[in-house]
Amino acid sequence: MRKFINGFRTRIIYLFIKSLLMAAVITFAIYKALQYYYHHHVFYGDTYMRYRFWMREVGDIYVFLALYIPFSILIFYLLTRTYTKYFEDISSGIRQLAAGDFSHRIEIASKDEFRQIANDLNAASSGLRTAIQAETLAQRSKETLIANLAHDLRTPLTSVTGYLDLLNQPTTTPEERAVYIKIAYKKSRDLEQLLETLFDISKLDLSLKTTEQTEVDLYHLLLQLLDEMYPLISRVNARLNQQISPSLNMTGNGKELARVFENLLNNAIRYGNLDYPIDISAFRRGAEIVIQITNAGPTIQTADVPYLFDMFYTVDQVRNIPTKQTGLGLFIAKTIVERHEGTIDLQQSAGQIRFEIVFPADLRNS
Repeated sequence: MRKFINGFRTRIIYLFIKSLLMAAVITFAIYKALQYYYHHHVFYGDTYMRYRFWMREVGDIYVFLALYIPFSILIFYLLTRTYTKYFEDISSGIRQLAAGDFSHRIEIASKDEFRQIANDLNAASSGLRTAIQAETLAQRSKETLIANLAHDLRTPLTSVTGYLDLLNQPTTTPEERAVYIKIAYKKSRDLEQLLETLFDISKLDLSLKTTEQTEVDLYHLLLQLLDEMYPLISRVNARLNQQISPSLNMTGNGKELARVFENLLNNAIRYGNLDYPIDISAFRRGAEIVIQITNAGPTIQTADVPYLFDMFYTVDQVRNIPTKQTGLGLFIAKTIVERHEGTIDLQQSAGQIRFEIVFPADLRNS
């Protein structure tokens, strides 16, 4: 009812009736004033008397209407000037939005549809500004990532080239050749790792906008990922304890989610104490899906914890796989998790390091 009362059409009808009543009052007041004037101040034979005779011949009602109708139109025009201003404000806001000024706000005092239009335009402006800022930040972040990685590519490439040149020297001994080949191989692996990261970053959308998503069963996704990582797990003699509940359905991008879990498992293998097993658990907690990856290892310093998910941040630890750190794994994982409206955090206790990821579950398929 309130919406109907405050509606634009209701307000126009109200103003129209109000203008008619006001015009009637004003016209009637003029009519009575003239009538009083003629009765008390105009006498037979006066010049003004003929106007009175003319009014009688035409008819009082027609004279009344001749005043009433223009008054009605004038009053209605004056009463609706506010809406003219609303149209101008909204039109100006649309022009500002089209020109790229997303800071402009439209302020409408009415409670009808004009305020809703203004609120919608303000919301659209804020949304566009946020989207453009996120897109700009994403583009700058990606450019920064690629620039830094391209810079890092020079070091192993220079080393590989240098040691290959030494191998071609006639004075190089067999023992030196073996050392040079070993170093060149290690540097080439570093180079391969950087190139893979550079390729992944070039494809990664670092903004939080929604990507193509489908129904994903994390139970099957995690089991498939563990099968794919089996060669790496076997090479370092790592042991896994898995407790993965079935039917963990959510809406998301399967490839991106697999990258999150792969990064975390790689971290556990690289930095963890492999004398102890790596625990992987996934289960439903109310309306949430929780994934935990726990490994034994040296405690991460308190000063480092707040920055673990930052771009290019690395922590010096004993590592089981000697490849170059890029400081991007956890940053990428956090970006993807937040894109899926989830959270990721680190928990430490008694030599145990646990990464916990929480996603909203798809309750329709539970």
